[in-house]
Amino acid sequence: MTGNYQSSSLRNEEPLVSVIIPAFNAAFYIKDAIQSIFDQDYKNIEVIVVDDGSSDRTVAEASAFDERVRVLQQANAGAAAARNRGLAAARGEFIAFLDADDIWLPGKLMAQVGYLLTHPEIGMVTSNFLLWEPGPDGNFGPPPTPSTTPDDDPIVKEHSGWIYGELLCDCVVCTITVMLRKSVIETVGLFNEQLRTGEDYEYWLRISRVAQVTKLNRDFACYRIHPQSTTATPREIDNEHQVLLSMLAKHGPVGPDGSRVPDRRLDDRLYRICFSHGLIHYARGSARIARQAFREAIGHVGARPKAWIYWALASLKLLFRSGV
Repeated sequence: MTGNYQSSSLRNEEPLVSVIIPAFNAAFYIKDAIQSIFDQDYKNIEVIVVDDGSSDRTVAEASAFDERVRVLQQANAGAAAARNRGLAAARGEFIAFLDADDIWLPGKLMAQVGYLLTHPEIGMVTSNFLLWEPGPDGNFGPPPTPSTTPDDDPIVKEHSGWIYGELLCDCVVCTITVMLRKSVIETVGLFNEQLRTGEDYEYWLRISRVAQVTKLNRDFACYRIHPQSTTATPREIDNEHQVLLSMLAKHGPVGPDGSRVPDRRLDDRLYRICFSHGLIHYARGSARIARQAFREAIGHVGARPKAWIYWALASLKLLFRSGV
């Protein structure tokens, strides 16, 4: 795989790119998200905003743009259902995803379209991204400055190719960086709407069984950190853990290219997922769920004192706070 993905690699025609934005009560951020799409140097795009039952001005804010933005509405059903609704309406040869509270950085679409046009063996292309954190007053300043340049190694090789094994060990694909061929979607199907979280991780794992992926070594998106973000909210079910167990039960640790993930590395990955789920509940969720998560972590890698200590602390919290 080469790193030729600059604008000079585009053919005379520019294939349509469909950008799908699931949105739920995102009125405060969605204009920034959409504007970051229109600020791209690639112009043959359609934007599909799927309002997932918002109660604020999300629809009004998204509808303030021109006819390149289509706004669809549905009762609240989660991000997977919203993305599927967008996919059903998408007309583009290439599909990209952006969340309503995040933004793209300049050059993303031109680079990714150029790469897919010159590398027909690649089904999906991703990139690096930056965390965008608020200031001490809770407000967001200008987006962070990209830390990678065109002079760097153009491809993140360890996250490129047949990445099933890498995905088993870490979710190395960030949804807001993805562009993929519509033909890949026709092969793997839609997002799993039974999952309210972890649906994107499950989808990339499925894609990694049928298509090669390239990760461009450029910062092309900013992921906004705020209290309402999905990752900041404790969830009763650890969907990431369930997704990984289900994928291993179905396909095992061997990728389409024949590479195998060592058992020890998988055990460590399962441990880290459970331990992280326990920590978020121990800090601001349910002590009962935290204790169970630490117990599952111990089940994957027993000889780690930290998990035993937190299991004991969660047990004490449960005892003295009656399961709060």
